[in-house]
Amino acid sequence: MNNTIRFFKEIASIPRESGNEEGIANYLVQFAKARNLSYVKDQYNNVLIKKENNDLPCLILQAHTDMVCVSDDEQFDFAKEPIEVLEKDGYLYANHTTLGADNGIGVAQILNLLDSDIPCNIEAVFTTSEETTMVGAINFDTNLLTGKYLLNLDGFDENTILTESAAYYDLVMKKIDLTRKKSTKKYAYAISLTGLFGGHSGYDLLKNRGNAILLIAQFLKTLDGDLASITSGTKNNVFPSSAKAIIWTDIEHIQNYIEEFLSKYHELYPSLTLNYELINHDGECFLDTDEFLDFLACFPSRALHYNLNHLVTTSINLGVIQDGYLEIGLRSSRKEEASKALLDLEEYAKEYGFVLKEEGYQPGFYSDANCQMIQLLQDTCSYSTPPEVTLAHITVEVGFFQEKIPDLQVAIISPKILNAHSTKECVELHSVELVDQWLIRFIEEFNQTFN
Repeated sequence: MNNTIRFFKEIASIPRESGNEEGIANYLVQFAKARNLSYVKDQYNNVLIKKENNDLPCLILQAHTDMVCVSDDEQFDFAKEPIEVLEKDGYLYANHTTLGADNGIGVAQILNLLDSDIPCNIEAVFTTSEETTMVGAINFDTNLLTGKYLLNLDGFDENTILTESAAYYDLVMKKIDLTRKKSTKKYAYAISLTGLFGGHSGYDLLKNRGNAILLIAQFLKTLDGDLASITSGTKNNVFPSSAKAIIWTDIEHIQNYIEEFLSKYHELYPSLTLNYELINHDGECFLDTDEFLDFLACFPSRALHYNLNHLVTTSINLGVIQDGYLEIGLRSSRKEEASKALLDLEEYAKEYGFVLKEEGYQPGFYSDANCQMIQLLQDTCSYSTPPEVTLAHITVEVGFFQEKIPDLQVAIISPKILNAHSTKECVELHSVELVDQWLIRFIEEFNQTFN
């Protein structure tokens, strides 16, 4: 068995949902002790393992230990049960749960190098809660590191070198005065919109996933009614796939309106459905329903800017709504674009009686694609075709490291991982082997080039 896969299966047996990383941290400590490697474990369950050779240049390798936990079985307990790893058609996958290849494979590949007899000087950084708060990377003490070159193994695409990622802004909008009134309309309907695919607001941005909030707002506008409530979404970095609303209207039969709306969007979203129920409703409605629905239907939730290679550099996602409360994610790998987008959002909010607040920020990273480290990665790639050197419209934790360490050169490589964050998550075994070979080749040349 490939050593990387052996280590991954050991990791998969340890519960490691975000915020529950003590078990995997202890495993890493025991790994270091068994090999007489120096280590540090901090209060956030971050672990640093050093395989030191002062005759060689220092390389930082980095991955995160937590995983997204999703299961088709409601009884599955991620806090206690191991992931059952299966193999089929050249892929590893899990039995009705997420696999945790994101980022367990990256962790395993680093352990494979630490366990080998390859001459190297490695600082291996294993961080926590990347999938949620990034508290591990935020609080990691970079004074413990001496390296000026960081290779992160938290990607999805094979034969690819990522040289930059987007910064992420957690935003909230609140309606200043959500005045309500009694409706004089005759009929109250509960409307539900379903059938959109959802997805990651960065990685899946150009995959035509749709936004349930914008779509249900556009439909509700056709009913000329009084809106009583509207809810949708789970996170600001996920496309909302369904939405619910209650609206009063004088239209007794709305089926024709539904059929006309669905036919308009059938080619774009063939699984889109709208259901309705005539209900008794005593609640009050928004005083400014028309303006409120205009605000939602026209919300700039989309890709805003592209680079010369037609890759997205700035985007906005309206991810959550609970009546007059909205959660929004802004991604950008260009500071000037991000600043303008924030100003434009603030003006848009004011125009409709909302206030915008920034709740959090996660930095992106940037490395010159022509720098020596990136050139060396290209030269040592083990794939039969040259790797793609590109940016990722996602946010990764290495931005925090580059903020703390001046002149840090950063890149990301990974094997082929499909359907991350879902029960269909899988990793291609051959690509794992190729990345293992790539890492060995890179380290051998790194030792010669930077010594």
